[in-house]
Parts: sequence; C-alpha cells; structure tokens
Amino acid sequence: MKDGLRDVTASARIRIDREGRWYYNDAEIVNPMVLRTFFNALTRDDHGRYCLVIEPEICYVEVEDTPLVVSCIRGEPDTGLFLRLNNLETYPLDPSRLSIGDANVLYYTLPDGMKVRFSRQAYYSLALMMEELDGSIVLTIAGKPHPICPAE
Repeated sequence: MKDGLRDVTASARIRIDREGRWYYNDAEIVNPMVLRTFFNALTRDDHGRYCLVIEPEICYVEVEDTPLVVSCIRGEPDTGLFLRLNNLETYPLDPSRLSIGDANVLYYTLPDGMKVRFSRQAYYSLALMMEELDGSIVLTIAGKPHPICPAE
C-alpha cells in the first residue's frame, strides 16, 4: 500500500467490467464528473494492481480485463479512423497497434504501451470494415491493407 494512505477498498468496492463500465458496490457509476475524477485518479501499484488514489485514501479497483475500453470508432477507412475511449480521449487508429486476443477479442495498444479492449459496439463497427484475405484478417485504411496479428 502507498505510504500514508488509508485503504478504503473493503467499504467501497469499485470495479470496471469488460465493457468499460464502472461500478460502486454493484451500482453503475454514470455521473460524468465522478467518472472523470476516477479516470484521473486511476493508477497501478508496484504489483500491477489498479487503484484509485484520492488523498488521503486509496481504493483498489477490480478490473475484468482493461480499465480503458474503445467505446466507438469515428471516421472513414478511406481517410482514416479514430478510436474514442471510455475516458473520452480520442486517438488516431494505427492499424499496426491492433491485435486479436483469446476468444477473438480485439485490442489496441496505446502509444504509452497500455492495452485497451474494444467494446462489443466498437468491435462490430470495425469488423464491418475488415475482410479475410489469404487466411488473415485485414483492415484496409487509405487503400493500404493491414493484417491484424494475434495478441502476444
């Protein structure tokens, strides 16, 4: 535990489901200001566990897969695509950062190295733009085909 912080995990069970929805004691958190505060306070401890640090308290967060999730896709394959995350940040899609994980779950690696999962909605939106070519799944952006590799 981080020095000098009071651990409130036992009384404030916070979790993020695989679709990127946040819950407090099993009630979904929908207030955008609370969500923004939590996203800004989210960090990882020395053991890789996710936690919220809002001094003087710390609360460990149960994360089903990844805390950040691609919530939707913007743009057109002919000109370029953008990923909108559940924290409301937007990133240009670099197809080389896409990967397919277990159970065909689609992931994207952000420039800082953090892996984010695609929500079902975002996955299906992008899947409609993909095709199978010579046994590989391919996304064509601006006329250039990009094979999607298995996750490592």
